[in-house]
Amino acid sequence: MKQALAAPFKRGVNFTVWLEYRPTDEINEDFFCKKDFENVKKLGCDVVRLPIHFENFCKAEDGYKIPDKIFRIMDKVVNWIEELGLYIIFDFHNSTTVDSQTTASVEDILVPVWIQIAERYKDSSEYVIYELMNEPHGIEIPVWNGIIARLFDKVRSIDTKHYIVVGGADWNSFNGMKQLPEFKDDKVIYTFHFYDPHTFTHQGAGWCHMERVVGIPFPYSAEKMPPLPENPTERELKCFETYPENGTIEAVERFFEQYAEFSIERNAPVYCGEFGCFAPTTNPEERANWYRIVTNLLTERNISRTSWDYYGTFGIFDMKKHTWQEVREKGMGIWQFPGDLNMDIVRAMGLNDKLD
Repeated sequence: MKQALAAPFKRGVNFTVWLEYRPTDEINEDFFCKKDFENVKKLGCDVVRLPIHFENFCKAEDGYKIPDKIFRIMDKVVNWIEELGLYIIFDFHNSTTVDSQTTASVEDILVPVWIQIAERYKDSSEYVIYELMNEPHGIEIPVWNGIIARLFDKVRSIDTKHYIVVGGADWNSFNGMKQLPEFKDDKVIYTFHFYDPHTFTHQGAGWCHMERVVGIPFPYSAEKMPPLPENPTERELKCFETYPENGTIEAVERFFEQYAEFSIERNAPVYCGEFGCFAPTTNPEERANWYRIVTNLLTERNISRTSWDYYGTFGIFDMKKHTWQEVREKGMGIWQFPGDLNMDIVRAMGLNDKLD
């Protein structure tokens, strides 16, 4: 079995929701605290990926300046991770609904935002890592490749110290990753995301119009499959038509050899920045089985990973302890560590379950 080149970190989680979706004045600076990072380290993680939706904060009229409040949070996080010996990946996040699209104009914000970040953190510890952009999609691959090549060179001209994570077009797919420019740099990490089979991992998810695609088993079983929704949409039809082929364990396993091969060809680490399965509408045992399979496949090939996510609907807390309505009303702090952890998922992901 082929082994990918090692990244400086091994396994971790995404701290979602904090710096996404809302404008600067609605951000709670204390949504995550140092204790959350300490708890993640207790789980055996050595990295946190922090999605930051800079497009919500930085506006053209003021030169895409990063607000002081956002930098205060980022500075605080850097202090915490340096104290704890954790890596932090600052991820330029973006809209990823099925109807969204990345346009070439995204370069207008990417360049000034990353100039500011590189200038600010160029002398910080090596625990800080930059991810240039999450899941570009709807943009032609050659156009995106030109953007990321220019952006990489700009950041590297300011900061020669830190690792830079690069991902391909087509939602950070392998197809997009394998067509990326070959960055001649000893601190580049290529990233991909893994949510296959999508019909299983995103069943019931409204943002991709799959509210009625529920009760999907993994692996595929004709006897366990629910009926096709009444008056099915084109998307629903495709989910049901392709699942007998895509929903097998063998189909999932086939993906992974190519990631290790790519790493060897490029002489650089590859990293799974997101993988996960929507908890509210997925069978718990089958969900845990999917995590176990995917985590083992990554580990066997020496591929680092950060799961999507921590407190959220793809997270590692037990959705039976609180309804999602309670979480929306009271906030993510409603979850208690370690009492509310979903230990089946913790174990399936190869995390530490000895937390007493």
